Amino acid sequence: MMDEKNYLLTVSETKVDITPFFDIAINDGSFRDILVKNLLENDSINIYYHSYLILEKATKNDPSLFYRYWENFASLLKHQNSYHRNYGMGLIANLISEDKNNHFDLIVENYYKQLHDEKISTIKCCINNSAIIIKEKSHLASMIISKIIDSLRINTNSEKHQNFLLSEFIKLLSSIDHNLPDKKHIGDFLTSVSNETKSDKIKREIKKYELQSNKILQRSIS
Repeated sequence: MMDEKNYLLTVSETKVDITPFFDIAINDGSFRDILVKNLLENDSINIYYHSYLILEKATKNDPSLFYRYWENFASLLKHQNSYHRNYGMGLIANLISEDKNNHFDLIVENYYKQLHDEKISTIKCCINNSAIIIKEKSHLASMIISKIIDSLRINTNSEKHQNFLLSEFIKLLSSIDHNLPDKKHIGDFLTSVSNETKSDKIKREIKKYELQSNKILQRSIS
């Protein structure tokens, strides 16, 4: 059993090897409680950041052990610190495969409020995690894609940031193309972007996605 005092002493340092804690997080329920407590309540950057890193890997490896903390992680979506909101999005995405009772439906609005955050890194995090969510929650795919498109249509992003987010969105589409129900809506949006953008890179990425999408469609028909 991991002693909390010793854990905090170790992870309070800026540079620390957290690898040994990964297995402990899987095998020790009391240590899982310590990690979640310090992610949510500790004000030390080193402590809550290292606690998140351990949880991030552990929830990926065995999400069933951590689903009991769903509400704890969901509470981070309302945190005043954008880093914590990012952590909440990532951990919820890691647990989404365990969400058999569709609790995500209850927090979907708070989750996608992050698309309108002032931090580009938070918006990126929301878009990226959507790939995992859509693969598990196909009934929400159309709504999620619509929310992302709406956020890209109306915003105060600089041209550089807008192109960055558009590129992330196209990557998302490429990774989940077979799970997308409303491709006309997506196609219309990408056509408008391609016609309006000054970025040759974005135009190329859209063209590449469209070619990939057409190939997938042709394979499904044949």
